[in-house]
Amino acid sequence: MFKSIHNRLATVVLVGFVAAGSAGRVESAGFALFEQGAKGTAMGGAFVATADDPSAMFFNPAGNAFADDKFTLEGGGFLILRPTAQFDGFSPFPGDGYHAEMKKSLYAIGHGYGLMTLSKDVKLAVGLWTPAGLGVPWENPDTFSGRFLSQRTDIRQVALSAQLAVKLSDAVAIGAGPEVRFTDVHLSQNAGAINPFTTRYVDVAHISIISTGTPVKLGFGAGLLVKPCDRLRFGLAYHSGTTVNLSGGAQFSQIPSGSAQFDAAVAAGIPVGQTVPATTAIQFPSLTMFGLAYDLAPNLTVEVDGNYTAWNTFDKTVLSISGLPDKVLVHNWENTWSVRTGLLYKMTKGWLAAGFVYDQTPQPDADVSPFLPDSNRSGGSIGAGIRAGKIELQISSLFLWFHERTVTTNKDNFNGTYKTFAILPGATLKMAF
Repeated sequence: MFKSIHNRLATVVLVGFVAAGSAGRVESAGFALFEQGAKGTAMGGAFVATADDPSAMFFNPAGNAFADDKFTLEGGGFLILRPTAQFDGFSPFPGDGYHAEMKKSLYAIGHGYGLMTLSKDVKLAVGLWTPAGLGVPWENPDTFSGRFLSQRTDIRQVALSAQLAVKLSDAVAIGAGPEVRFTDVHLSQNAGAINPFTTRYVDVAHISIISTGTPVKLGFGAGLLVKPCDRLRFGLAYHSGTTVNLSGGAQFSQIPSGSAQFDAAVAAGIPVGQTVPATTAIQFPSLTMFGLAYDLAPNLTVEVDGNYTAWNTFDKTVLSISGLPDKVLVHNWENTWSVRTGLLYKMTKGWLAAGFVYDQTPQPDADVSPFLPDSNRSGGSIGAGIRAGKIELQISSLFLWFHERTVTTNKDNFNGTYKTFAILPGATLKMAF
């Protein structure tokens, strides 16, 4: 009997580890980040055709070709605040009336850029930004009903790039360069099993999942900026998709059940104090951004952008774990669009801006869970820049409403309604010499 128990435990726990560990290592519209500079963020992310500061490395690499012939440094960051993030369950599980919330934790993301002139029409830009990030920590993780799916998720991806921007004429510029992306993941969840002596489903182990090393993948970014007349600008930018090979380990800590015989069977069936190796490959999607900017007046610009994320490549994930057959997880995510609009008012010693964004989720109902409860999002932004000599201080804030999402067909039968509201305040310091 004990042999049967611990063999089943090993399978349940290890497959659970791989399923949770794979789903999070994805850069998606679900947790892609567009907050790569305070000025672009103040305009709702509608910055592809404006692209008039070094953060053009992300928004449109061609924009730096039209920059002044000055050595320019720019750097800053954003905080991700969640004043509201909650879940209300449905029957049969976790049940009508069940309520849970995420911890109100602070998350920080950063960016930094440098721009220099190589010749009259050629600029070199070097920088880094955070194209993807996610933090989903649930309160009371040891009693949270979704603890067997996820207790906490932390994902980070950083892009490092060098780009050349070339002005082909007074009206046309291009820019491009390689992007080196670094990814790391830390996840935690509990594993459970039925105690045959009490016939109750109980927690048997806590699993901490950490990716090993920092996988490095090479992609590229490119952009085009066209100014057919003084008031009108068209922008196009592209960031390639990449496939990242990930390996990691799960560390197991046993949770006593109160039954000595059952605990002995559990200890014999799971690798307590060991690290179980696993590998998988994840396809990161490409991102294409389109922008149209028009000067309503010499000091007032309106821009409208569309961003397209090719998520049809992320349809399934093949997982390999030592001692178990390969497992195929079906995701069926969809390609997505986001629409962004922004207003920029220029002043003698600075600027004011505001914007709006509507962002589609690529995630079907079956895949919505405590690990990543995503939904369509609407947001508004404001910001300002103040110049004093060679220094410009930029501040902005994005207010993001995740549309209420009710799920009744989750593949793990964890159904209910998710509600989230987030605020992303940030600042950027720009210096030109």
